[in-house]
Amino acid sequence: MEKTFSTVYGPVFSWRLGWSLGIDPITPPKTCTFDCVYCQLGRTIKKVSKPEDVYHLVDVETVCKDLKRTLNKISLESLDYVTFSGFGEPTLNLEIGRMVDSVRKLVKDKPIAILTNASLLNREDVRKNLEKMDFVVAKLDAANQKLFEIINRPSGNLRLNSIVENLRILRQKTTVRIAIQTMLFKSTKNKNSFTKLSILKNLAKLIKTIKPDEVQLNTPRRPPAESHISPLEPHEMKKIAEKFKMWLDGTKVITPYTPIKPKRSSKKREVTSLELLEVLKRRPCSIEDLTKTFTVSSKTVRLYLENLIKSGKVTVKRFYGKEYYKAK
Repeated sequence: MEKTFSTVYGPVFSWRLGWSLGIDPITPPKTCTFDCVYCQLGRTIKKVSKPEDVYHLVDVETVCKDLKRTLNKISLESLDYVTFSGFGEPTLNLEIGRMVDSVRKLVKDKPIAILTNASLLNREDVRKNLEKMDFVVAKLDAANQKLFEIINRPSGNLRLNSIVENLRILRQKTTVRIAIQTMLFKSTKNKNSFTKLSILKNLAKLIKTIKPDEVQLNTPRRPPAESHISPLEPHEMKKIAEKFKMWLDGTKVITPYTPIKPKRSSKKREVTSLELLEVLKRRPCSIEDLTKTFTVSSKTVRLYLENLIKSGKVTVKRFYGKEYYKAK
């Protein structure tokens, strides 16, 4: 009998990392210290302040079992990264450090990354877990506390200046590669307030104090949590990226429109509807996305999607003229 839930999903194509095999240390519902207005997973169901508030977590043994099962179907050579990311903030699971140790034995020399909002870096146990990664991609969207609260809607008394300071500490005390990811968007509620050059310049100043290896400028390309959020055009992203490069004195700056060369081969493989569903639980996808992810025909993808929709497991949403499929 096939499992109905897996902590491992993909590989999926990431504009930041190439072909990435996802590991999700959080189980549904979406659990996070933030409730970002642009999140592709929708509103945060369980907003928490600390790991001790979370009970629905996965253990090391489950991750290893799911990873072994997945690695029997794919080639390690086809992966660029193994990435901790999924149903919320992954650092809420304090077992991640042990997971990394076990995962390394299975994926050999493949680099391991984590996508985090960096809200828990004030904790030594969380910092030690992140020190085991090869690449930490940390979110930083706001230049001040007011914007931080509007954009990220943090839990409790989280302070932006504390997050920035703890990212500086991580940078100083470890050799792990660090990238800062910033989401750029427009809003019908706050026209131009998020993309004013003066605000972006102040954000760049904050980022500069962290001294990251890379800055990743993103814009919503899947349906966001709030309907008033809209993406920037490619030419707007390019213009802002050039500004950031100047403000950051040449630090590497990339956008979704920056070409990368993934390692993944185009070899087709069999895929099940449950594997497809596991991806849709973590990110809304178009038919084109899913065809690329699984290197199967669009006809096969459509057939699976039709069955998943009929069974009530998947829904469809339009975003800027494109249909995206999302797990319910």
